[in-house]
Amino acid sequence: MGWGSLADILNKLIPGRKAALVDQLEALNVKYAKALADGRDTDAAILKKQMDQLRRKAGFTSGDV
Repeated sequence: MGWGSLADILNKLIPGRKAALVDQLEALNVKYAKALADGRDTDAAILKKQMDQLRRKAGFTSGDV
């Protein structure tokens, strides 16, 4: 078993880590919506990329969160 597999197992067993990622995703989502509303497309694209990276890190699909 490699370190990556061990980290995946720990992420699934430690709900606090996933909760923290969900909180980060929610905060980014608020910033993303504000950037879109203000017409800051470049900032919105950067925030969307960060949200996608966090979703992949947490193992979520875009429909989950």
